[in-house]
Amino acid sequence: MAGVLAALVIAASAAGCVSMPTGGPVQSYTVTQGPGTQNQHYQQMYARPPGNGWTPEGIVTGFLTASASFANRQQVAREYLTPEASRKWNPSWSATVYSTGPTVTQPAFPARNQATVTVSGNVQANLSGSGSYAIPLAKAQGVAPTFELVKLNGQWRISSAPQELLLTSDLFKDDYQLRNLYFMDPTGKFLVPDPVYVPLQATPSDLMNGLVHDLVTPPRDWLSRGATKTAFPTGTTALGDVTLEGGTATVNLGGAIAKASTSTSVMQQVSAQLYWTLVGSGQGAPAVQTVQVNLNNKPWIPPDSGENPVQHQPQYNPPTGASSVFYYLDAAGNLWDHDATQGKAGKVSRVGTGFSQIAVSPDHRFIAALRGGSLFIGPVGGKLSKRDGAGYTTMSWDPTDNLWATTGDQIVMLRGAADPAQPLGQQVPVSVVACTPDDCSPVGGLYSSLRVAPDGVRVALISGETALNFGAIVSQPGVRAWQETIKIVLSPFSVIGSAANTFSAVTWYGPDNVITLGGPGSALTEYPVDGGSSTAITTEPRTQSITASWGSALIAGLPKGTMAADASLTGSWAAAEPGVSPVYPG
Repeated sequence: MAGVLAALVIAASAAGCVSMPTGGPVQSYTVTQGPGTQNQHYQQMYARPPGNGWTPEGIVTGFLTASASFANRQQVAREYLTPEASRKWNPSWSATVYSTGPTVTQPAFPARNQATVTVSGNVQANLSGSGSYAIPLAKAQGVAPTFELVKLNGQWRISSAPQELLLTSDLFKDDYQLRNLYFMDPTGKFLVPDPVYVPLQATPSDLMNGLVHDLVTPPRDWLSRGATKTAFPTGTTALGDVTLEGGTATVNLGGAIAKASTSTSVMQQVSAQLYWTLVGSGQGAPAVQTVQVNLNNKPWIPPDSGENPVQHQPQYNPPTGASSVFYYLDAAGNLWDHDATQGKAGKVSRVGTGFSQIAVSPDHRFIAALRGGSLFIGPVGGKLSKRDGAGYTTMSWDPTDNLWATTGDQIVMLRGAADPAQPLGQQVPVSVVACTPDDCSPVGGLYSSLRVAPDGVRVALISGETALNFGAIVSQPGVRAWQETIKIVLSPFSVIGSAANTFSAVTWYGPDNVITLGGPGSALTEYPVDGGSSTAITTEPRTQSITASWGSALIAGLPKGTMAADASLTGSWAAAEPGVSPVYPG
């Protein structure tokens, strides 16, 4: 067995830190590489083939280690398999990740020259063939993987193996990196990032082919259960491999999409999905810089492109929510706005005193305010009206003027003004669920903060003051417009704090990041939504609330009705000025 334990040699590693999740919504963790990186350095796996006289458990142990190397289609791992098993074994990007284990058990021998070996351990996550990451629900841990072996020419070989990799946390860290797929929001207006894991050692061709496959056939993950959609028509096929030349990736498509080629909007959306997903792909080769789409081997020419088939479609870029204007109250109960481009503040209207929190819609049309747990809504510059319910704790507007609010252990969506058949403030209850690819279970909690992303598809939730969760909004229409059902499907990329590391507020910062505030006066931290590495921000010591907007100053609410700004997110806080409950729209 000493030879088996030495079957993997790790060489040429780069610095990186990974703290893998142990259950529930997943802890945040850091990966060495990120989307779009070039000249990547990572741990390369050099696996050892099976030796003479290895026992069945030794063969399985060696196979588990060798299968973590993607080099040459995992050729070394295939040496542990019979020829027939090698032809059938195609794990793609799928894997089971263990927090403890995988542990190889003692073999059973059902017949002469046959053996069965079972692998045990605590499963912390499942990775699908498309790269989506899911936490197993407690009731759905599954059965232990089993290997069947036979003797060939006097040597044990695996005749039947699970169709996924079985990895320790460390091997998963060394083998995979985060990338973003990009899908359309339900309205088809803009792109939404969907984080997936891809093998670090995959060839550039395999990587790009896999990403394109995921766009054509979306993974059933937290975002593709109804929160987003793909523009690729059902029945679209990829014709051959994606090619990369001079920084341009060429994707040749056929099938149903060829019939949709007369629809300019479909092709523009497809082109945008491909561009945002593939740009930066390289895996050590030159990175993708542009994308050309071919339909049945003929280039698709975007309109107004001067016959250039590699034009980008910027109208679908992921929304940043950028605003140069933030709002605040003064001690007399007046609403003010401050425009950074003009460098001055202006009085908007009087809303009254005693409000502890306000929120302004992204289109600057509506304002919501909290006072003593009661919720008030009205037009900016107009009269506020009290809404039904009590115990409201936090609120956030989405891009369609719907207000999302928390009331302790419940979340509600208050209908905006887009539908004239519904009054502003019509309530719709929102459930929170955690899902595997096959099942969903309700999740309870006390929600102290909620913020909707600029895309209106994702949310950031603080529950119990010790968990920062991300989720996707899935809406299903009812017989009547107000009878729709709404749920938030939790992402596996969640940050689990502790009694000493709590969260009191969260604000979005662009399409991919949020900024959190710990307990009053505690640290500010920037977190990417995909679970990548966090960044500490020097905090104004008296900070009680925080609001951010892409490309604009970070604004902190301070005691005694004052606020301070950090123009560069570097901790260079300006002197405090009068102002209560500063907020950017959203």
